[in-house]
Amino acid sequence: MNTRFLIPALLSLGLAQAVPPPAPYGALPDAAQIAIQDMETYAFVHFTTNTFTGKEWGYGDESPSIFNPTDFDVDQIVGSIAKAGFKGVILTCKHHDGFCMWPTKTTAHSVAQSPWKDGKGDMVKEFSAAAKRAGIKFGVYLSPWDRNNATYGTPDYIKLYRAQLTELLTNYGDVFAVWFDGANGGDGFYGGKREKRGIDRTSYYDWPATWALVRKLQPKASLFSDVGPGTRWIGNERGIAGYPCWATYTPATSNGEKPGPGMPMKDLGTGTPDGTAWIPGEVDVSIRPGWFWHESENGKVRSPKNLLNLYFNSVGHGATFLLNIPPDRRGRLNEADVAALEGYKKALDQLFSKNFADGAKATADQNRGKGFEAAKVLDTDKATYWAAPDGTKTAALELALPEARTFDVIRLREPIQLGQRVRKFAVDVRQNGTWSEWIGNGSSIGHQVLLPGKPVTADGVRVRILESAASPCLAEVSLWKMPDDVPDSLAKADPTAALKKGWKVTSSFETKDHPAAAAIDGNPATFWCTHDAEKGEQGPPQSITLDLGKTEKLAAATFLPRQDGTTHAVVDRYRLEWSADGQAWSSPQEGEFSNIRANPIEQRVDLPAGTSARYLRFTALHVLEKNNVTLAEIGVVLAK
Repeated sequence: MNTRFLIPALLSLGLAQAVPPPAPYGALPDAAQIAIQDMETYAFVHFTTNTFTGKEWGYGDESPSIFNPTDFDVDQIVGSIAKAGFKGVILTCKHHDGFCMWPTKTTAHSVAQSPWKDGKGDMVKEFSAAAKRAGIKFGVYLSPWDRNNATYGTPDYIKLYRAQLTELLTNYGDVFAVWFDGANGGDGFYGGKREKRGIDRTSYYDWPATWALVRKLQPKASLFSDVGPGTRWIGNERGIAGYPCWATYTPATSNGEKPGPGMPMKDLGTGTPDGTAWIPGEVDVSIRPGWFWHESENGKVRSPKNLLNLYFNSVGHGATFLLNIPPDRRGRLNEADVAALEGYKKALDQLFSKNFADGAKATADQNRGKGFEAAKVLDTDKATYWAAPDGTKTAALELALPEARTFDVIRLREPIQLGQRVRKFAVDVRQNGTWSEWIGNGSSIGHQVLLPGKPVTADGVRVRILESAASPCLAEVSLWKMPDDVPDSLAKADPTAALKKGWKVTSSFETKDHPAAAAIDGNPATFWCTHDAEKGEQGPPQSITLDLGKTEKLAAATFLPRQDGTTHAVVDRYRLEWSADGQAWSSPQEGEFSNIRANPIEQRVDLPAGTSARYLRFTALHVLEKNNVTLAEIGVVLAK
């Protein structure tokens, strides 16, 4: 046989069959963004002086002497996080109060002045080392706002802030994420001035230069803020990404001003199809109502089922999931939090214990060619993918299962190194030889979409790409089944619920539809309101007075803002007084409800030790928006 012509012919045939990959489309992720999206879940640890004061936002005048965890165990904290499947941990190295959790050279307001480890401790070092031991990554949160520092609001503070960043990014090993909070400017201690300081949020920090410093010191780190550039805030602290949730985003404000951290941004929850930049969403939420540990919330920890729902509403929508688990005053995770994490991990393991697409045969009506076959969606390798020919905008990919199987969840992935391409899709199932739509109205896919549907028993699954901005590609099609019997509650009964039956309430103004009595009816969906249809808005100050029916020993008062999703008329500054007889009142105690816009949870105001009272008078001094006052519930915490 003459092989002189056969071998070149075969080589020529192989070359002819070689197909180039599709051209990337639109905004693309960088290596750090791909890495953090592949992590999927990581944990926040809020731990500072607030843990010991009971506040959510410290004012900046807290003494370092109060920071002294009594039984600190960093491996219990980080180990519990790692065992629950989280791939990283981010420590609040400095929150808004300015207290630094490492012995910084930039300020005396740090752990070096605390009694913990006789002032020789370094919490950042502890967490960085523990993360390494646990096999997960370490990240840092450094609040741009500093309510303690006298230079805040001046150019000198920017130098100090970047010096703090430099310390954190050069002394503690690799950092996978740097987290920049959007809360900036306002009332604070500021070196004893006790004043309000405003800044231009779009220019004061010179964010491009600050981000460049991070990239120089930690080139593999992803940068978080309201506008990225690595990941973006999802726009709420409830743990929910919108759907669709595009990884691409065009930063824009709702008021037409320049975009920036802390500005009112548009479309954070959904992103922007064909956005100018790849800035995937990050869902940040706490396992408790508050971000810091509060003893009163030990019975309000999220259940395993709730945490699993958060996973579906974050990772399952294409975002990442950042769950806060705050240590208590011992310096350990509370037992209730650990139990919730264990239940969540058990449920997640059960969910992904069996891929019901294993053994299937994949075919497609549109194929690009060799190297991009439909079977690539079954190989569990994100780097390989099925691709349709150039110019194709619709396609169908079918899985023939070995036999009829029961499932209720589908996961799809795009190869995000090529951009986010698919715009609309639907999923059909084949039962007894007949195809029917199972999931409709699919839109964004990106890194992944995890969609639950009704349980079905089928021997075929078909993904129909109905619209694509560029030739469609899929890296994965997999089928799963929701876990059974996931615990839905770890909460304890409200100890004051029975007491409310004997309470009475009056107010400075009320309406027929929203009377003062709504604030003690135990229903968070109803609320007291001072906006009357005929008389119009009745603005602050407005007061509501609670009569407990008898004198009680009180530890705290609680206030729940309206829970209907709007911030209109939500109180953020208040005055509180108490009385034994309703005639002689205590000295007024004024304060703020920090972070209530982003996290409208029940607010707790601690009362001085030994307080006994029958009456509480709450006066709203300022609201977030509009010119009236609302309050869903008022309550008390009885002293032990």
